[in-house]
Amino acid sequence: MPSLSELIALIPALYLLVVAWPLTVIDLREHRLPNRLVLPAFPVAFLAQLIATIISADWARQLSAVLIALAVGVIGLGANYIDTLGMGDVKLATVIALTLGYFNPWLPAIAIGIAFVLAFAVVIVLITFGKVKIGSSIPLGPYLLVSFIGANLSWLITN
Repeated sequence: MPSLSELIALIPALYLLVVAWPLTVIDLREHRLPNRLVLPAFPVAFLAQLIATIISADWARQLSAVLIALAVGVIGLGANYIDTLGMGDVKLATVIALTLGYFNPWLPAIAIGIAFVLAFAVVIVLITFGKVKIGSSIPLGPYLLVSFIGANLSWLITN
């Protein structure tokens, strides 16, 4: 059973769960993830984790989450610089890393990796059936959100 501090640290996951559907619909339609939905997740995540850290006195968890999110953000910026990832995807992946990194340092890598595998599988099917061409861009947000929800559920089930 998760501790009180862990339950508090789950608050940003609830926020992302609430905005997951609108983000998915917008990303599928417009290939963008609006700042008005993604950016509020950062202070929600940081403040919830800070409160959880004060309660638990486990500062290593907070530091780990912030460093992991920073690494994902820097890698994402590099991918954006070479036009392989949109900035909305970079911001979403970064806040996902911040949120999941508090619980387990491997969860962000697993969730983001699964998102890319899912997106790749769908692209292969779409290319096979002629729905998209090689080199076309696809929205990554829905895959990031599905893998994020799956990672949270797996953490909750195992704890």
